[in-house]
Amino acid sequence: MRSMTGFGRGSGESKSVQVVAEIKTVNHKFHDISPKLPSSFQFLEPDVRELILGSVTRGKVDIFLKDLSSDRVKTIQLNEPLIDEYLKVAKKAAAKFKLKGELSIEHLLKMPDVLKVVEEERQEQDQKKAALEAVQEALKALEKMRQSEGARLGKDMLDKAKEISQVVQQIRQRHKVVVADKVKLFREKVSEFLPEPLIDQMRLATEESVTIQRHDIAEELTRLDSHLVALQDTLKEKGSVGRKLDFLIQEMNREANTIGSKSADAKMAQSVVRLKELLEQVREQIQNIE
Repeated sequence: MRSMTGFGRGSGESKSVQVVAEIKTVNHKFHDISPKLPSSFQFLEPDVRELILGSVTRGKVDIFLKDLSSDRVKTIQLNEPLIDEYLKVAKKAAAKFKLKGELSIEHLLKMPDVLKVVEEERQEQDQKKAALEAVQEALKALEKMRQSEGARLGKDMLDKAKEISQVVQQIRQRHKVVVADKVKLFREKVSEFLPEPLIDQMRLATEESVTIQRHDIAEELTRLDSHLVALQDTLKEKGSVGRKLDFLIQEMNREANTIGSKSADAKMAQSVVRLKELLEQVREQIQNIE
């Protein structure tokens, strides 16, 4: 189990190319990858996305690639064809308009596009090797952090699951007492208004059954137990379990709400409130699980 929150940093090098990759992930409902690559590395975006997809399956991912390569060798080239054109035009203008003077080297070199600064080209295969190496190293560091955070969250949720189990048991025990008290109170009221010979035992049994059913939460408690076991088992699984956990906690909240609506006792209501508090705490932690 992994957290959706993490950070990883890695570096890569190939010949004259040196890069650093930084990856940051946060929780997000969907899978959102945002690469920030230098312009000269934009051609690698599909490869970077593919690497991330193989490691991160959920959440928002920001990846930054920094080019730390030393300055490339620069040379200055003359645009000879353009110089020829400038000279031809200057000679033609001088002849046509009877102009005197010559086009000096200083003026010529200041003309647009006469000089061109050329950087030594880097091989794309060197860029690719260095960049992907840096991304892979960053992903390893990210995975380590996410695993560590996921283990911490998993342990905390397992502890809360044990407390949830205890609260459910308290509700179950209290429910038995409450139902027994309701039936007893009902019998006492019937006996108060009707003498024993006039009591219709069949009708009495029916009314008692209705009273019990009105407050019955046996099915809800059984489903809660089942969901709780599934939750605990899922928390021990590896891989992406966030969506499954989210579904289970929603179902448990639904059962808790139903139990709360049937609560007819202050102590039982307090236990239901505590149950909902614990479920909400677990739900918030699940939002950060991949």
